[in-house]
Order: sequence, then C-alpha cells, then structure tokens
Amino acid sequence: MTICYAEGDFTELERASLPLSDLAFQRGIGVFETIRIYDGHPMAMTPHLERLAESARRCRIALPLPLEEMKDLIREGVRRYGENGRARPFITGGDVLDKEKGFTKPRFYVFFEPLDAPSEKTYLEGVALHPVDASRPMPSIKSINYLGSYLPLAEDPGALEILYCPGGEITESSHSNAFMIKDGKILTAPVERVLEGTMRNMAIEIAREAGFIVEVRCPRDEELPLCSEFFITGSVKEILPVSRVGKTFIGGGKPGPVSAHLRRLYLQNIERWVE
Repeated sequence: MTICYAEGDFTELERASLPLSDLAFQRGIGVFETIRIYDGHPMAMTPHLERLAESARRCRIALPLPLEEMKDLIREGVRRYGENGRARPFITGGDVLDKEKGFTKPRFYVFFEPLDAPSEKTYLEGVALHPVDASRPMPSIKSINYLGSYLPLAEDPGALEILYCPGGEITESSHSNAFMIKDGKILTAPVERVLEGTMRNMAIEIAREAGFIVEVRCPRDEELPLCSEFFITGSVKEILPVSRVGKTFIGGGKPGPVSAHLRRLYLQNIERWVE
C-alpha cells in the first residue's frame, strides 16, 4: 500500500495527481529525499529535510512551506501509513519560472510506501557497480533527474548502480556514497565532490567511534585491485558491500568483515537518529 500527501490532503496514491504543466514533467525540474521509517519513526528526518531545502535553494525553487510544517506532515503520514517503509518528499518546479526569482510556484508532495530494501542474501554476497569516467551532474543537488545514471547500466546489466570515476578518481555511485577499505583505512570522497549523504555521515561517525581511521580523499580506480573491501551507503540500503566493480572483483568477490561490522553497529544505534 502507498499513500500520498498532495494538495493539502492524504489520499491513496491512485487518487493523487499533478498537472502535466508542472516543470517536473516538462523539464525534469524537482528535488526529493528518501527517509526510511523504522518501527513508526522516520530516520534522520531533520538532516534529510535540511538537505531537501538546500537542494531546492540551489535549484532556485522556492520553499513551498517551512521545514517544521514538513516535519509535522511527515509524522502524520508515518502515523497513517502504520508500517515500516519509507517517506519520499518531493518539491517540484511548479508551473512558473521567473528569470529573476526562479521557480516561484513549486508543489510539495510525499509518498509513504513499502521499502524496496536489499535482501539479507545481498548483504552476504555483495553487489556490482559499473564504473564510468564521468562526474554526477550537480552533485550537491538531489535532483529527480536520474536518466544519466540509468543509461550506462545497459553495458553491465548485473550492476546495481554506476560508479562515478572522473579521471580515475572514485567519487560516488549514482544513488549512494562510496567507501573503499585499503591498508586498514576507510577512504571516501570529500563532500565538495559528492552529495553529502545522511547515511554517509552516520557511517563515518560509527566507524570512527569503533576505532577505524577514516581518510577523506577520492580513492582511485587503480586502487580497486588492492583494496580489501568496498561498500556503498544509503538510507534504504544502509551499509551494503560491493563484491565487483566493473571487471575487478573486490576481496576475492566476497564481502569482508568491516562492512558487516559497521552495519551491525548502525542497527544497534538506530535510536540515536530516529525522530
């Protein structure tokens, strides 16, 4: 079951609608977030909505309502939904582009829906990523336009996501932040090069608390055969091991102990971040 908040009301998804004149349809202009729901509580809702507002600002999309009102609406939607899942708030470009002020008539809607999470088998086997020599467009903005991240997957249908490696520097994957473990250190790209993920920040926090050294730099693709582990992070996938990048198998093609340990620590500390 999926319910939707739109135009001031909660309703079944099938009854919700947006006009085709909205620039989200016309030009792919809009921003969004994905907030996981654990036992009736949204995970890290405040940083997610702050990032939503910042993405809108960078796109020159007016904020349709204050963040505190968004929080209240999401809490009410989570209560009505009544299950584990995810909340996905969207801000669209609306129908108006003012050359001086930007997109001044945005629309706000939220999906409350089932979670399409990886299976436990996936955590045991790991996933594959397809490397591309490119950067994610506008990495500081969580845009609804993901077309560029889907097309390259035709070259490797077994890959879950593409991995951006501009000039050999590994920055992030198309839906996740990326981490390499090499020589006992955890390496990840600086926030200036990637979308600053909420799960990324939580993973770094628990890793440092557990005594791991986290080095903030872009790993390089030539380091892939030398690393012991690789993993990606996201609100839905949590901390997910990667067993293959392109034709390179990581750690002999099997997930290692560090990513599994960090995921256990995360799950043991969820109460620190739920709201």
